[in-house]
Amino acid sequence: MTDSCWHCGNPAPSGAFEARTPEGARDACCPGCAAAIETIYGLGLDDYYSVRESEAPVPDETRTALNRALFRVPELVAPHISDIPGGQRLKLQLGGLTCAACSWLIEKAVREQPGVTAVSVNLAGMTLLVDFDGKADAEATAERVLRLGYTVTLPGDPSQTQQQKREQRQLVGRLALAGLGAMQAMMYATALYIGAFDGKDAVYEWVFRIASLLVATPVVFYAGWPFFQGAWLGLRRARLTMDVPIALALLLAWGGSLLVMATGGRHVYFDSAAMFVFFLLTSRWLEQRQRRAIHESYQQLGDTLPQAVRRIDDGGLPVWISVRQVQPGDQLQLIQGDTVPVDAVVVNGEAALDESAFTGESLPVRRSLGDSIHAGTRVAEGGLVVEASGTVSSSLMAQIGEQVDRAQQERVEVVRDWQQIAPLFTAGVLVLAAFTMAWHWSSGPAVAFEHTLAVLVVTCPCALALAVPLTLSATLGAALKNGVLVASPRQLLKLPTVKGAIFDKTGTLTTGQFSIVETRKSVTTGCALSEDELLAIAAALEWQNPHPLARAFQHVVRDAAVHDVVTTRSGAEGVRHHQQWRIGGDPESARDGTTCLALYADNQLQLRLWLEDTLREESESVVSRLRDQGIVSRMATGDNAGAASKIAVLAGIGEWQAGMTPDDKQRWVETLEQSAPQMIVGDGINDANAMLAASVSVATANATSLTQRAAGLYLLHDRLDATPALPALARRCQSLIRQNLSWALLYNVIAVPFAVAGWIPPWAAAIGMSASSLLVTFNATRISRWKLSSS
Repeated sequence: MTDSCWHCGNPAPSGAFEARTPEGARDACCPGCAAAIETIYGLGLDDYYSVRESEAPVPDETRTALNRALFRVPELVAPHISDIPGGQRLKLQLGGLTCAACSWLIEKAVREQPGVTAVSVNLAGMTLLVDFDGKADAEATAERVLRLGYTVTLPGDPSQTQQQKREQRQLVGRLALAGLGAMQAMMYATALYIGAFDGKDAVYEWVFRIASLLVATPVVFYAGWPFFQGAWLGLRRARLTMDVPIALALLLAWGGSLLVMATGGRHVYFDSAAMFVFFLLTSRWLEQRQRRAIHESYQQLGDTLPQAVRRIDDGGLPVWISVRQVQPGDQLQLIQGDTVPVDAVVVNGEAALDESAFTGESLPVRRSLGDSIHAGTRVAEGGLVVEASGTVSSSLMAQIGEQVDRAQQERVEVVRDWQQIAPLFTAGVLVLAAFTMAWHWSSGPAVAFEHTLAVLVVTCPCALALAVPLTLSATLGAALKNGVLVASPRQLLKLPTVKGAIFDKTGTLTTGQFSIVETRKSVTTGCALSEDELLAIAAALEWQNPHPLARAFQHVVRDAAVHDVVTTRSGAEGVRHHQQWRIGGDPESARDGTTCLALYADNQLQLRLWLEDTLREESESVVSRLRDQGIVSRMATGDNAGAASKIAVLAGIGEWQAGMTPDDKQRWVETLEQSAPQMIVGDGINDANAMLAASVSVATANATSLTQRAAGLYLLHDRLDATPALPALARRCQSLIRQNLSWALLYNVIAVPFAVAGWIPPWAAAIGMSASSLLVTFNATRISRWKLSSS
């Protein structure tokens, strides 16, 4: 006697390999599956076996041993670990995932690992992100995943890429077979439907029927195998999935036609079964293609980064090093044709850069001294010497990749609601099919069978299942092409309800390009240092400070004697010649719309500096366009009241608050949220808490990494023009979702009564079902033509 493996579903000799569980022994086909079963039950995650939609993969012991060895080599793991506030983030590549239950199982198991603070699995990209409170333990994480029966390796592993390509080729192969089979079966069926074979030619009717059987059988049982597999697994676990009515319709169409042939009946439905499989696979292929488009585009962009770069050594000579060795402050030489490996600032030279990967503009952009450039852009003409602003993992492109993963992982409520009602919908379809069979039984089994088959086909919920995810994917793609990265689709869909917009001042409404307009040395302390020497100390303190005010010191010569520099919430401090130096804001001394900083030595005032910023040229029009939509603009800034008042007047903002701490901003947002949803737009670390409190948060292109992570939307272009256009994009997305859901529901409301009444033949039901799915798909892609200029 043989039974199936409890884990992977393969044949398993009863008692050969047993897994011990609290519910008793479970049969397994191999030691790997037995270990996976015991691990899942041992972690208390046995619910996985009741909710999964397909069998788990068979553990590959040889591959597992190789993967374990990979994680014991720190040099191989290091490129896939990045620093985050309070710890590290590990990114791994998964394999063998077949449904959402696999993602749930891995997330639950890894979350129990000591030191783990957050876990997320991206089913589309087959990636695992794990946040640690401290140092990442890649080997322990990999061991947990491997014990569950899945494969895990490092991103970029060739074998994993090949596996994904094989799965894609298999889907395309099934689709091609179904398409060819459906066309051929329809050719035979057409002759049978029109009654071409009468009298002496009746023998050819049998030939055409047998030919239809031979063509349709591989289409139904090979190309349609994923639907049978999903239905069987659902029934085995007492769970109704959408694959159940699909598999039942295919079996009825194929088996019923075979029975008709055996009993001498006239009508066979091999062509309907083949067309049904073809249209279902077409819908599935279109869905996968649309869903993965954004992820793959940035994955390809990451693959174009160089492996090595020229770093200028202490002697002024360029030396080749790995891009993984680049540290902030390193000077790199870039010549024509080079790809920029990290975010950087130009310190010498001038060049034309191809930035189309980020801006979509095909024409190169001139960059020169002081300009910021991003990793992934290419030097089209000229040469540069740049100073690295960070490492490879902290670049803008790395942040974008992270946010793309986040967007794919987030589920909008309407998608989750549909997943919850899908079993009820399936049960309703089966009840309706049984009612149809009973109602028409008096007209004969053949007639009842035909009408029941039409009901099962016409009620296929493909259009309903595709309506929301495809529209959202197309919307994210349209936003990305227009320079807006949507990290949170849920926040995007909240935009039409927003009644207020809160802008940060420095670096958001203004350019953030501060310049020092005046310095004044204190005459009361008797300091022996000159103003230039004090300015050099100030520059050394501000050199690594991410605040926009610190950019004014980037071109000032730094004092090399300053060390142990620490960035604080109010400025920066460090040590020089055993003295404690500190620089921070001095709002009481600000005047004429300027910002004042004060430099102290051992708490003794040494120097005051006045800095000035300029309003962005588009800020006034952005505030005006938001006002036209009924959105009230406000400004929150930590700067002094004089500087804030000047910018607020120029931008047309009537309500503002100055001298705010990060906690003050957060409290103000929370207060405003009580009356209506709010949108906050910012760029600095001091905006991050407020962004988490707002319904919608937008980070500007020059935002810090912490602000980018906190934001739900991210502007890729260093302008605010897209901000007032975002509500229009959200309304367009909502409109298309409503259209698609309405059409899908209307189609079922209209078609089902006709099918139950017996007025729709199975072949017409297959065409109607596929036409409904394709209409939803093409309607969703209309938003891809959306332009900022049209809003």
